[in-house]
Amino acid sequence: MYCIKLTITPTAAMTFRILPGSILNITTYPFVPPTTLSGFLRRLGMLSVGLEIPETRINKDDPPFYALPRHYVALGAYPSLNTWRGVHKTYRKGMREFNHDVFSRLYVEKDKANFQLHTWEYLIVEELTGYVVSASLQGLEHFQDLETYGCKLGKEGFAVVTEVFQPIELKRETVTAYPSTIVPMEALLQSSQFVGGCDIYNLYRYNWSAGSEIDSETEGFLDQNRTPVDGFIPFVAAYYPQSFNSPPTLDCYTDGEIYIPVSLINLLRD
Repeated sequence: MYCIKLTITPTAAMTFRILPGSILNITTYPFVPPTTLSGFLRRLGMLSVGLEIPETRINKDDPPFYALPRHYVALGAYPSLNTWRGVHKTYRKGMREFNHDVFSRLYVEKDKANFQLHTWEYLIVEELTGYVVSASLQGLEHFQDLETYGCKLGKEGFAVVTEVFQPIELKRETVTAYPSTIVPMEALLQSSQFVGGCDIYNLYRYNWSAGSEIDSETEGFLDQNRTPVDGFIPFVAAYYPQSFNSPPTLDCYTDGEIYIPVSLINLLRD
């Protein structure tokens, strides 16, 4: 297994909305989910060859998906070690527009006030480390061209890829270590391990369409073709943000520094 490691620098606070959730409380994941990273890198790939970012307006009848091809497995991006990170909660209560003057009028029309009534969480991080894996080296050189490109990331936020490392070869081992990514809860429960020191989140993965495997290394990456996806499938994952409890024992792909659960790759790819 080969891994592409990317350094991603946010330009401001970001929100990766946790769903399902309340419309009055907008909460954020403390990391970039795998599907979000996949869409972000796909758009950067399009920009790198001079294409426009595709329109993402909601289309309930035939929603378009733009993600990395299935053979490139985006695993998410996580706050880099020894860098500051935190979640800031603020209030968006009151009027949406700065030029609001309805309350000062002599006559107020019904339903003209446009209120915001919710709270909002922002993820603030200095730097993120993203991971993409592939069973083959073929095509991984294209990720080098994404360096210095940036675009919208998440529900709110913007980030730039500031460094793309050379492909790293990973070996499969059973190790006791803190995973570099999220871990499917099913893998932890099946191993009968005590689940401690982690946060648990509901996430989503792509439901790949039949025939989604492609032969070309650039098809569905450096073009405007829609990704063959039939919606999303929910799953539950554990995230180990700090190293203060006993790490889990997992079947991982590793180089001694990066620890990627085999179960996560299998889940996202299949």
